[in-house]
Amino acid sequence: MQIRIQIILMLLAIQTFDSFAQGSLDQRISELSQQISKEMTDNNKKTIAIIEFSDLDGNVTNLGKYISEELITKLYLTKKFKVIERQLLNKIIAEQRLSLTGMIDPNSAKKLGKVLGVDAIVSGTLTDLAQSLKVNARMLNTETGEIFAVASVEIFKDESVTKLMSEVNTTKSKLALSNPSSTESPSTTNKKSDLSMESVKAEGFVFTPQSCKIRIDNLDCVILIENISDAEKTIFFRLNGQSPPCYVYDNMGNQYLAAIQIGPNVSDWWLYSQQFVPNVPVAVHFLAKNFNSQAKSVTVVISVNEFKKTVTIPKILITQ
Repeated sequence: MQIRIQIILMLLAIQTFDSFAQGSLDQRISELSQQISKEMTDNNKKTIAIIEFSDLDGNVTNLGKYISEELITKLYLTKKFKVIERQLLNKIIAEQRLSLTGMIDPNSAKKLGKVLGVDAIVSGTLTDLAQSLKVNARMLNTETGEIFAVASVEIFKDESVTKLMSEVNTTKSKLALSNPSSTESPSTTNKKSDLSMESVKAEGFVFTPQSCKIRIDNLDCVILIENISDAEKTIFFRLNGQSPPCYVYDNMGNQYLAAIQIGPNVSDWWLYSQQFVPNVPVAVHFLAKNFNSQAKSVTVVISVNEFKKTVTIPKILITQ
């Protein structure tokens, strides 16, 4: 009799855990939808396109597709917004030869906004945190291409979430505009687009990845930052203690707080200021402690106080 009771209790525990895990995924997506809905309403955005969520390397899994589909449904059911249907969105992306992932550049956002007639785009990334998954959503103004709001939730990684994460969408494509005249084979094109060393422009500055190396168990990633305006500018980098601070993400989904070194000066304390004279590149070292030596590439997210947004430099190759 006692054995039967123990078996029943075990079965009930398993059933309760499964229900909690499934509820966690649906509940967290609902919470994300509510955050997005509030930000859209507060910023008077009425027409929305939702891009499939990707991991930090730009891969779109079935989980990323599932989250975007659920957000489309939940935001539509609020009756507050016009939400672009995903098939139409994919058709427009293909016709315009736009290739978008979770991190969208301003030019692509503005072009998609004009073609679809939307005033906001929701995109996002999924970060694997071992026992859980961090979902970060960004809301972009299609007139300026800039982020006007963010939202985030953390999802427990149960069996169903892990399975969806492992199923990569082979039709996904990269961030930049594709080249219709390219004669390269698909395998060659994909190989070249796996890693990016291209410059990123933001607020009168150019951010150019220079090198990324692991020294013992610390990462040293050098970004050349150049002021391309006509006047001297001083900017403050947000570091530990500021929200959001500068981060480094490796291709395995790990997140690291970044310290900064310019010349001999190293800092990880709140704000770090640097003056930039016009047209003189400055080598800024983004340092991460206890870095995973198995990582192959990194994404550097730079938080500048004056910009009111972060600058993302994706997929920088780690060299020896």
